[in-house]
Amino acid sequence: MMINLRNLFKRNLPVKVLALIAAIIMWGYVMNEENPSVNATYTVPVEVVNAPEGYTVSMDIQEVRLKVRAPRALMASVHEYDFKAVIDLSGNTEGEYEAKIKTVIPQGFELLEMSDSVVNVSMESLIAHGVPVEIAVSGRPAQGMELGSVQPVQQYVNVYGPRHLVESIAKASGRIKLADNTSDFTMRVKLTAVDVDGNQVTNLSVLPGEMDVTVQLVPGMGKKFVSVKPMVNGILPEGYKLGGVTVEPAQVEISGATRLLADIKSLETGPISLAGMTESVARDVELVLPEGVTVPNKTVSVGIKVNKK
Repeated sequence: MMINLRNLFKRNLPVKVLALIAAIIMWGYVMNEENPSVNATYTVPVEVVNAPEGYTVSMDIQEVRLKVRAPRALMASVHEYDFKAVIDLSGNTEGEYEAKIKTVIPQGFELLEMSDSVVNVSMESLIAHGVPVEIAVSGRPAQGMELGSVQPVQQYVNVYGPRHLVESIAKASGRIKLADNTSDFTMRVKLTAVDVDGNQVTNLSVLPGEMDVTVQLVPGMGKKFVSVKPMVNGILPEGYKLGGVTVEPAQVEISGATRLLADIKSLETGPISLAGMTESVARDVELVLPEGVTVPNKTVSVGIKVNKK
Protein backbone atom coordinates (compact mmCIF):
# COMPACT_ATOMS: atom_id res chain seq x y z
CA MET A 1 0.00 0.00 0.00
CA MET A 2 2.80 2.39 1.00
CA ILE A 3 4.69 1.51 -2.19
CA ASN A 4 1.65 2.40 -4.29
CA LEU A 5 1.35 5.78 -2.56
CA ARG A 6 5.02 6.55 -3.18
CA ASN A 7 4.68 5.61 -6.81
CA LEU A 8 1.58 7.76 -7.10
CA PHE A 9 3.41 10.76 -5.56
CA LYS A 10 6.46 10.32 -7.82
CA ARG A 11 4.42 9.93 -10.93
CA ASN A 12 4.59 13.13 -13.02
CA LEU A 13 6.46 14.87 -10.16
CA PRO A 14 7.80 17.82 -12.23
CA VAL A 15 4.33 18.59 -13.44
CA LYS A 16 2.97 18.49 -9.90
CA VAL A 17 5.72 20.84 -8.63
CA LEU A 18 5.02 23.33 -11.38
CA ALA A 19 1.31 23.18 -10.58
CA LEU A 20 2.01 23.88 -6.91
CA ILE A 21 4.22 26.87 -7.75
CA ALA A 22 1.58 28.21 -10.09
CA ALA A 23 -1.07 27.84 -7.38
CA ILE A 24 1.05 29.76 -4.86
CA ILE A 25 1.69 32.54 -7.37
CA MET A 26 -2.00 32.70 -8.18
CA TRP A 27 -2.92 32.87 -4.47
CA GLY A 28 -0.45 35.71 -3.90
CA TYR A 29 -1.78 37.56 -6.92
CA VAL A 30 -5.37 37.20 -5.76
CA MET A 31 -4.52 38.28 -2.22
CA ASN A 32 -2.55 41.28 -3.47
CA GLU A 33 -5.39 42.34 -5.70
CA GLU A 34 -7.89 42.11 -2.86
CA ASN A 35 -5.63 43.69 -0.14
CA PRO A 36 -2.76 45.50 -1.89
CA SER A 37 0.03 47.33 -0.03
CA VAL A 38 -0.35 51.11 0.03
CA ASN A 39 1.79 54.03 1.21
CA ALA A 40 0.85 56.79 3.63
CA THR A 41 2.57 59.75 5.30
CA TYR A 42 2.01 60.80 8.90
CA THR A 43 3.26 63.91 10.68
CA VAL A 44 4.03 63.16 14.33
CA PRO A 45 5.53 65.26 17.14
CA VAL A 46 9.01 64.50 18.44
CA GLU A 47 8.60 63.32 22.03
CA VAL A 48 11.27 63.48 24.74
CA VAL A 49 11.70 60.51 27.08
CA ASN A 50 13.89 60.06 30.14
CA ALA A 51 14.69 63.78 30.41
CA PRO A 52 16.46 64.47 33.75
CA GLU A 53 14.65 66.67 36.28
CA GLY A 54 15.70 70.28 36.80
CA TYR A 55 16.30 71.14 33.14
CA THR A 56 14.39 72.77 30.33
CA VAL A 57 14.64 71.17 26.89
CA SER A 58 14.43 72.94 23.53
CA MET A 59 14.72 71.35 20.07
CA ASP A 60 15.22 72.72 16.58
CA ILE A 61 12.75 70.14 15.19
CA GLN A 62 9.33 69.71 16.74
CA GLU A 63 7.82 67.13 14.38
CA VAL A 64 8.78 64.70 11.63
CA ARG A 65 7.03 63.12 8.65
CA LEU A 66 6.96 59.33 8.46
CA LYS A 67 6.31 57.58 5.14
CA VAL A 68 5.14 54.02 5.73
CA ARG A 69 3.79 51.04 3.78
CA ALA A 70 1.28 48.38 4.83
CA PRO A 71 -1.60 46.34 3.42
CA ARG A 72 -4.63 48.46 2.72
CA ALA A 73 -6.78 46.71 5.33
CA LEU A 74 -4.12 47.26 8.01
CA MET A 75 -3.62 50.87 6.98
CA ALA A 76 -7.32 51.57 7.46
CA SER A 77 -7.22 50.34 11.05
CA VAL A 78 -4.63 52.81 12.45
CA HIS A 79 -4.54 56.48 13.38
CA GLU A 80 -1.81 59.07 13.34
CA TYR A 81 -1.33 58.81 17.10
CA ASP A 82 -0.32 55.13 16.67
CA PHE A 83 3.02 56.34 15.26
CA LYS A 84 5.72 57.75 17.54
CA ALA A 85 9.00 59.63 17.11
CA VAL A 86 11.07 59.86 20.31
CA ILE A 87 14.47 60.98 21.55
CA ASP A 88 16.04 59.54 24.71
CA LEU A 89 17.86 62.07 26.94
CA SER A 90 18.76 59.75 29.80
CA GLY A 91 22.14 60.65 31.27
CA ASN A 92 22.38 64.08 29.62
CA THR A 93 23.10 67.30 31.53
CA GLU A 94 23.23 71.02 30.68
CA GLY A 95 24.57 71.64 27.17
CA GLU A 96 23.81 71.10 23.48
CA TYR A 97 23.43 67.68 21.92
CA GLU A 98 22.55 65.90 18.69
CA ALA A 99 20.00 63.18 19.46
CA LYS A 100 18.94 60.35 17.17
CA ILE A 101 15.21 60.07 16.51
CA LYS A 102 13.76 56.61 17.07
CA THR A 103 10.42 55.56 15.67
CA VAL A 104 7.69 53.32 17.02
CA ILE A 105 5.26 52.06 14.35
CA PRO A 106 2.45 49.48 14.48
CA GLN A 107 3.20 45.85 13.66
CA GLY A 108 2.87 45.03 9.99
CA PHE A 109 4.06 48.47 8.84
CA GLU A 110 7.28 49.19 7.00
CA LEU A 111 9.06 52.54 7.45
CA LEU A 112 10.05 53.80 4.03
CA GLU A 113 11.28 57.30 4.83
CA MET A 114 11.63 59.80 7.70
CA SER A 115 12.01 63.55 7.10
CA ASP A 116 14.68 63.93 9.81
CA SER A 117 16.77 61.38 11.61
CA VAL A 118 18.45 63.59 14.22
CA VAL A 119 17.45 66.66 16.23
CA ASN A 120 19.60 69.33 17.89
CA VAL A 121 18.77 69.54 21.58
CA SER A 122 19.63 72.26 24.09
CA MET A 123 19.32 71.53 27.82
CA GLU A 124 19.47 74.37 30.34
CA SER A 125 19.30 74.28 34.13
CA LEU A 126 16.18 75.55 35.87
CA ILE A 127 17.16 77.84 38.75
CA ALA A 128 15.50 80.10 41.33
CA HIS A 129 16.75 83.57 42.28
CA GLY A 130 15.48 86.20 44.73
CA VAL A 131 14.54 89.66 43.41
CA PRO A 132 13.02 92.73 45.13
CA VAL A 133 9.31 93.53 44.88
CA GLU A 134 8.32 96.89 43.41
CA ILE A 135 4.72 98.12 43.45
CA ALA A 136 3.77 100.91 41.04
CA VAL A 137 0.80 103.14 41.96
CA SER A 138 -1.35 105.01 39.45
CA GLY A 139 -4.48 107.12 39.79
CA ARG A 140 -5.40 109.50 42.62
CA PRO A 141 -6.98 109.16 46.06
CA ALA A 142 -9.98 111.24 47.08
CA GLN A 143 -9.60 115.01 47.26
CA GLY A 144 -7.70 116.05 50.37
CA MET A 145 -5.85 112.73 50.65
CA GLU A 146 -2.36 111.78 49.54
CA LEU A 147 -0.46 108.55 49.16
CA GLY A 148 1.42 107.71 52.34
CA SER A 149 3.14 104.33 51.99
CA VAL A 150 2.87 101.12 49.98
CA GLN A 151 3.80 97.96 51.90
CA PRO A 152 3.88 94.49 50.27
CA VAL A 153 3.86 91.61 52.76
CA GLN A 154 7.22 90.46 51.35
CA GLN A 155 10.09 92.59 50.12
CA TYR A 156 11.61 89.78 48.02
CA VAL A 157 10.26 86.89 45.94
CA ASN A 158 11.83 84.10 43.88
CA VAL A 159 11.74 83.84 40.09
CA TYR A 160 12.13 80.33 38.66
CA GLY A 161 12.95 79.20 35.14
CA PRO A 162 15.77 78.73 32.60
CA ARG A 163 19.11 80.09 33.81
CA HIS A 164 19.63 82.72 31.09
CA LEU A 165 16.19 84.26 31.70
CA VAL A 166 16.35 84.21 35.50
CA GLU A 167 19.76 85.90 35.51
CA SER A 168 18.33 88.82 33.49
CA ILE A 169 15.57 89.63 36.00
CA ALA A 170 15.93 92.78 38.08
CA LYS A 171 12.64 92.84 40.02
CA ALA A 172 9.12 91.52 40.41
CA SER A 173 6.63 94.25 39.62
CA GLY A 174 2.98 94.75 40.57
CA ARG A 175 0.51 97.56 39.99
CA ILE A 176 -2.17 99.26 42.09
CA LYS A 177 -4.65 101.84 40.82
CA LEU A 178 -6.11 104.43 43.16
CA ALA A 179 -9.71 105.43 42.50
CA ASP A 180 -10.81 108.20 44.88
CA ASN A 181 -9.91 106.10 47.91
CA THR A 182 -10.50 107.84 51.23
CA SER A 183 -8.84 105.41 53.67
CA ASP A 184 -6.16 102.74 53.96
CA PHE A 185 -6.81 99.47 52.12
CA THR A 186 -5.20 96.10 51.31
CA MET A 187 -5.51 94.33 47.98
CA ARG A 188 -4.15 91.24 46.22
CA VAL A 189 -1.61 92.16 43.53
CA LYS A 190 -0.28 89.97 40.71
CA LEU A 191 3.51 90.02 40.25
CA THR A 192 5.41 89.86 36.95
CA ALA A 193 9.13 89.36 36.41
CA VAL A 194 10.84 92.41 34.85
CA ASP A 195 14.32 92.37 33.30
CA VAL A 196 17.08 94.98 33.59
CA ASP A 197 15.73 96.80 30.51
CA GLY A 198 12.27 97.15 32.02
CA ASN A 199 10.65 94.45 29.86
CA GLN A 200 8.14 92.02 31.32
CA VAL A 201 9.21 88.36 31.08
CA THR A 202 6.08 86.24 31.19
CA ASN A 203 7.54 82.75 30.65
CA LEU A 204 9.04 82.61 34.15
CA SER A 205 7.42 81.57 37.42
CA VAL A 206 7.23 84.16 40.20
CA LEU A 207 6.93 82.54 43.63
CA PRO A 208 4.60 83.68 45.05
CA GLY A 209 2.84 85.02 41.97
CA GLU A 210 0.46 87.19 44.02
CA MET A 211 0.68 88.93 47.37
CA ASP A 212 -1.23 91.31 49.62
CA VAL A 213 -0.17 94.95 49.47
CA THR A 214 -1.30 97.54 52.02
CA VAL A 215 -1.72 101.15 50.90
CA GLN A 216 -1.75 103.88 53.52
CA LEU A 217 -3.31 107.25 52.75
CA VAL A 218 -2.61 110.48 54.64
CA PRO A 219 -4.37 113.83 54.62
CA GLY A 220 -3.12 115.97 51.77
CA MET A 221 -0.93 118.89 52.79
CA GLY A 222 -1.73 122.39 51.62
CA LYS A 223 -1.14 126.10 52.25
CA LYS A 224 -3.37 129.17 52.35
CA PHE A 225 -3.43 132.77 53.61
CA VAL A 226 -5.83 133.72 56.38
CA SER A 227 -6.47 136.97 58.29
CA VAL A 228 -5.28 137.60 61.83
CA LYS A 229 -7.79 138.65 64.52
CA PRO A 230 -6.29 140.39 67.57
CA MET A 231 -8.09 139.34 70.79
CA VAL A 232 -8.46 142.32 73.20
CA ASN A 233 -10.33 142.05 76.50
CA GLY A 234 -10.69 143.98 79.74
CA ILE A 235 -11.68 147.64 80.42
CA LEU A 236 -9.54 150.77 80.13
CA PRO A 237 -9.12 152.99 83.21
CA GLU A 238 -11.64 155.79 83.89
CA GLY A 239 -11.09 158.74 81.48
CA TYR A 240 -9.64 156.68 78.62
CA LYS A 241 -11.11 155.20 75.51
CA LEU A 242 -9.95 152.73 72.84
CA GLY A 243 -8.84 154.50 69.66
CA GLY A 244 -8.25 151.39 67.55
CA VAL A 245 -6.45 148.02 67.23
CA THR A 246 -4.14 147.06 64.40
CA VAL A 247 -2.14 143.90 63.68
CA GLU A 248 0.99 143.38 61.60
CA PRO A 249 0.97 141.31 59.48
CA ALA A 250 -2.74 141.40 58.83
CA GLN A 251 -2.55 137.98 57.03
CA VAL A 252 -0.34 134.92 57.57
CA GLU A 253 0.31 131.78 55.52
CA ILE A 254 -0.74 128.57 57.25
CA SER A 255 0.20 124.99 56.33
CA GLY A 256 -1.44 121.67 57.16
CA ALA A 257 -3.76 118.93 55.99
CA THR A 258 -5.95 120.12 53.14
CA ARG A 259 -9.13 118.97 54.85
CA LEU A 260 -8.15 120.80 58.04
CA LEU A 261 -7.28 124.06 56.29
CA ALA A 262 -10.60 124.15 54.44
CA ASP A 263 -12.48 125.17 57.60
CA ILE A 264 -10.02 127.82 58.81
CA LYS A 265 -10.88 131.39 57.79
CA SER A 266 -8.72 133.29 60.29
CA LEU A 267 -6.36 132.93 63.25
CA GLU A 268 -6.71 134.61 66.62
CA THR A 269 -3.93 136.05 68.70
CA GLY A 270 -3.40 135.37 72.35
CA PRO A 271 -5.51 137.66 74.63
CA ILE A 272 -4.33 141.22 75.38
CA SER A 273 -5.79 142.88 78.48
CA LEU A 274 -6.72 146.61 78.42
CA ALA A 275 -6.79 146.82 82.20
CA GLY A 276 -4.54 149.64 83.49
CA MET A 277 -3.58 150.79 80.00
CA THR A 278 -3.30 154.64 79.78
CA GLU A 279 -1.29 155.05 76.62
CA SER A 280 -0.93 153.49 73.15
CA VAL A 281 1.25 150.34 72.97
CA ALA A 282 2.57 147.80 70.47
CA ARG A 283 2.98 144.25 71.70
CA ASP A 284 4.28 141.03 70.18
CA VAL A 285 1.67 138.32 70.63
CA GLU A 286 1.69 134.65 69.66
CA LEU A 287 -0.97 133.25 67.36
CA VAL A 288 -3.30 130.54 68.61
CA LEU A 289 -2.79 127.61 66.18
CA PRO A 290 -5.18 124.66 65.75
CA GLU A 291 -3.57 121.26 66.11
CA GLY A 292 -1.87 120.20 62.87
CA VAL A 293 -1.48 123.76 61.57
CA THR A 294 1.87 125.55 61.28
CA VAL A 295 2.98 129.08 60.32
CA PRO A 296 6.43 130.42 59.37
CA ASN A 297 6.34 132.84 62.35
CA LYS A 298 4.07 132.36 65.35
CA THR A 299 4.37 135.98 66.56
CA VAL A 300 2.53 139.06 65.26
CA SER A 301 2.64 142.68 66.40
CA VAL A 302 -0.58 144.12 67.79
CA GLY A 303 -0.93 147.92 68.07
CA ILE A 304 -3.45 149.38 70.56
CA LYS A 305 -4.27 153.08 70.42
CA VAL A 306 -5.52 154.63 73.65
CA ASN A 307 -7.06 158.15 73.78
CA LYS A 308 -8.18 160.38 76.64
CA LYS A 309 -11.86 161.08 76.73
